[in-house]
Amino acid sequence: MRGPVSASRCRETDAGTAFARNRALYTADIAIQHSVRERPEPEAAAEAAGRLLQFLPEVRSDRLLQSLHSVAGALQRHNRVPAVASWIEEYRTTTTATGGGRP
Repeated sequence: MRGPVSASRCRETDAGTAFARNRALYTADIAIQHSVRERPEPEAAAEAAGRLLQFLPEVRSDRLLQSLHSVAGALQRHNRVPAVASWIEEYRTTTTATGGGRP
C-alpha cells in the first residue's frame, strides 16, 4: 500500500507542469519569430511549431491554446511550404480532436 504523497513531491509535479508550460510558450514564440522575421524561415517555424504540438497533451492552458492559434496565423502566410502545410493540417486535426480549436 502506498503512503501519502509528500508535499515536496507535489511541488515537484507542479513545477514540472509549470516548466513544461513555460517551454511550450517559449517554443511558440520561436515559431512565430521564424515565421514573421524579415527573412522568414518557414521550415524552422514549422519544426518549432511541431515541438509545440507535442506539449498539448501535457499542458492545457488558455495561454498555450492562444499561442497555438497565433502560431497557426503566423504560419498561414507560408502555407505553400510543404512542412508548413503539414503542420497546419496536424494542428487542425490535433485541436479538433482535443477540443482545443479556436472559433
